[in-house]
Amino acid sequence: MAGPSVSDDNVQDVPAQSGNRHTISRRRLLLSGGGGAIGIAALAGSAFGGIRIGSSNASHEQSSAPATPPEGDFKTRPGLIPPRLQVVDLDAGTASGLVMLTPSLLPGVRGLSQAQAVAKGKGQMGVMIANNRGEVIWFQPTTELATNLQVQSYRGQPVLTFWNGQIVNGMGYGKGYLLDHQYQTIATIKAGNGLEVDLHELTLTPQNTALVTAYRKSATDVSAIGGPKNGSVFEGVIQEIDIATGKVLFQWNSLDHVPVTDSYTKATGDSPVDYFHINSVALWDDNSLLVSARNTWTVYRIDRRSGAIIWRLGGKRSNFAIEKGANFEWQHHVRRYNNGITVFDDAATPAEEPQSRALVLAVDESAKKVSLTKAYTHPAKLLTYYEGSIQMLANGNAFVGWGTEPYSSEFDPNGNLIYDVRFPTNDQSYRAFRYEWTGTPASPPQLVVDQDAIGGYAAYVSWNGATNVAYWQVLAGSSAKSLEPVAVVPKAGFETAITVHPGASYVAVAGLDLSGKRLGISAPAKV
Repeated sequence: MAGPSVSDDNVQDVPAQSGNRHTISRRRLLLSGGGGAIGIAALAGSAFGGIRIGSSNASHEQSSAPATPPEGDFKTRPGLIPPRLQVVDLDAGTASGLVMLTPSLLPGVRGLSQAQAVAKGKGQMGVMIANNRGEVIWFQPTTELATNLQVQSYRGQPVLTFWNGQIVNGMGYGKGYLLDHQYQTIATIKAGNGLEVDLHELTLTPQNTALVTAYRKSATDVSAIGGPKNGSVFEGVIQEIDIATGKVLFQWNSLDHVPVTDSYTKATGDSPVDYFHINSVALWDDNSLLVSARNTWTVYRIDRRSGAIIWRLGGKRSNFAIEKGANFEWQHHVRRYNNGITVFDDAATPAEEPQSRALVLAVDESAKKVSLTKAYTHPAKLLTYYEGSIQMLANGNAFVGWGTEPYSSEFDPNGNLIYDVRFPTNDQSYRAFRYEWTGTPASPPQLVVDQDAIGGYAAYVSWNGATNVAYWQVLAGSSAKSLEPVAVVPKAGFETAITVHPGASYVAVAGLDLSGKRLGISAPAKV
């Protein structure tokens, strides 16, 4: 359960600054900040029964304000070490919502073990939500790789979804997870028929089913692509799974519909060939699916019931004439959009173009033509070796994740880069998204009171995953049962440091939203 929660009416009057003993009513408190925000200036250094508690940049004669612990070194969450994010560009016009990332620490990518990466300041791998300033809102480290953190709908409610598991030669073996607004796991998605859910896709449908990808090894003749007649391939598999029961409702196997001769990948010795490499599946409409296969350079529309291919776009047997600039190679993350599709065009590996692009393509099914509507490119001319995503936002902007390159970017409708955030060098996020999300963790805010270098005390507070905390209300008293509000300070990053002035025996801290509503309160801590 979350910490104690009270309504707006239970936000108590907060005494004014020392030397000004009249109280500030709740109405005046809310109005003093303008626009419904809580006034901060009148509260910093507030007095309560001789106890002074101020904001993190307050000062007094006994003790200076505590320095905020280094990023990634939180007193309230010592085992939590998210990667540091650097916001390169932040202009007006970004869409609302939070940034969803899955930082990875693959040794094959970084050349480091996770312990080495953390020691070098690159942070843990896991699932991450951040705000526009690059400040962590929620971070959950994972022992295995995570991908595809996004907001979807299940049974009419918003949920967080992501994949977690192992990756072997670019193929995933794991499970999908659904979390509610309290970050509690409400469903686990497992593949059926002896397979495991692959890292590349986890799409929920209005029928409360999950579309997932998987791989299976199958014997077949691969002599046409340089292998033996009695060779083998890794097939791309789609499963539609009923989330509540785990039942497989539909399965599609690539080898039943796509021959190995369609592949741009060649066999290497007797090893199984990843000839198809399925990397996205989504609804085209209620009766058909949109599927991307990286190694055939093709997007397929397939019948959701029979599995028959309705059309192919791109590759060696395209049913469409592709106009100039609308071509793609080694692509990822295909989605239907307006009268066409969006595609992340890696154009590598190996490189087919000088840089990767995020594309919006118009698809004319009647005339069998495909044309370029928009191409988004990074000014650093990034060439993404694999992975990547493009998400069209409600305001017409596009949010692009650059896969193996450490950048995530937002572009306005004219193609101008208006937001750019990056990981430490050589870090990556399989995809990157921006979503509206409201999270209120089941656990209460974490509070630690610690002595500073010159004998004073500081309170450190954080609430991992709380999205609506704007201010921290400090409560103090002579016992854990006699706490009263004494100050309100603005939330400052993931963990806020607050100077505790001499005289307090116990303190607690409550999270408030912009209107002053209390969202949750920490356990009392002895000073």
